[in-house]
Amino acid sequence: MEFLTVMERLAALDHSAVTYNPGHCLHARDKFVECELCLGICPAEAIQPGKPPRFNADACSGCLACLPLCPSGAFNADDAVRDLLNCITHVESMQIELVCQANPHAENGVSKDTVGICVRGCLAGLGSGTYLALAAMSLEKVTVRLDACSECPWNLLKGQIEKQVENANYLLSAWNKDDFIQTATELETSCQRPLWEAQNPPLSRRDLFIMLSHQGQTTLARAIEKEGTPRGKQAGRGYRRAANAIAHLPKPEKDISLDRLGFGIVTVSDACTACGSCARFCPTGALDFEIDKEACTYSLSFTPQQCIGCQACLHVCADEAVSLDVAPSLDQIFKSKEPLVIRSGELSRCANCHAYFAARPEIRLCPNCEFRQKNPFGSRLPKGFNFSKARES
Repeated sequence: MEFLTVMERLAALDHSAVTYNPGHCLHARDKFVECELCLGICPAEAIQPGKPPRFNADACSGCLACLPLCPSGAFNADDAVRDLLNCITHVESMQIELVCQANPHAENGVSKDTVGICVRGCLAGLGSGTYLALAAMSLEKVTVRLDACSECPWNLLKGQIEKQVENANYLLSAWNKDDFIQTATELETSCQRPLWEAQNPPLSRRDLFIMLSHQGQTTLARAIEKEGTPRGKQAGRGYRRAANAIAHLPKPEKDISLDRLGFGIVTVSDACTACGSCARFCPTGALDFEIDKEACTYSLSFTPQQCIGCQACLHVCADEAVSLDVAPSLDQIFKSKEPLVIRSGELSRCANCHAYFAARPEIRLCPNCEFRQKNPFGSRLPKGFNFSKARES
């Protein structure tokens, strides 16, 4: 194959184009989930209601707002964050302005002490986790430019950007940095300051010197993005970036509530029968179930940083052994970096079907066989299972 033909084909591969895998959507994994985060967010109406939602790639305008929003990573593309974090390692100033590619006033700055960085797509494509990453990289102040939103075809996303900033500042209040990110909705006064493109930062001899002096930042930026790469079942990129950034921040100065921020803490009661359904249906791998057949024991572990509070574990537990706290504290989620064993014990084998189940005194049948023995024509289903809703799905 000729060299130019190869280059043309490589150029045609636009990794910034959004792709959608409906199999990763929470609705594809759990018919009773109530997630609607992506509905109504797309300014081009490329995302249409459904369970899972439908995506029209031809209508997508490339704002990238769906990427940090989806809790299970159903939407995918190369976003602007990797370029942004790399660009920060070139910056000498500790104060930056973030400007979207559609801002016609990007050349004008709010302060001569800042460096403007223009990012691809809408700023709504960054997510709260990116602002936490910028805080972890020791910046002093980030100004988010919203002065051109009213003129932009993506103006629907202004509220989403403001919500991301609000959530990030709230999380950073645990480090007394609740004013780390500021928004500029209009340019009352403007001044000249450097403006860099995130994907193409300048590289002079001075910039090389700055890069060498910022090796700690460079290592941190690479670590945050590397740890954010999905491996098997994982939470969406917004959750991963937030968790990775917090892991690289110093110890919080105070504990705060994470109510309504999409995190959760799972606990399991003595009613657990060791069926493992909660772990099998967990979309992010926050729950992990292991059996040691030689020792006849089981262990159920939980990684709080990966839990998105979707309630799938509640919906599949026929024994109502699972509980979910959707208003945990920062300390509960991020204090331990290792998975927590939330249930363990001995196993028995069913005398009828030979399946393993949590050992109970003088019980020889697993819960399913025990139920069928008492209810020959019945079905053992989770309490919340609704036949009419299942048919509609």
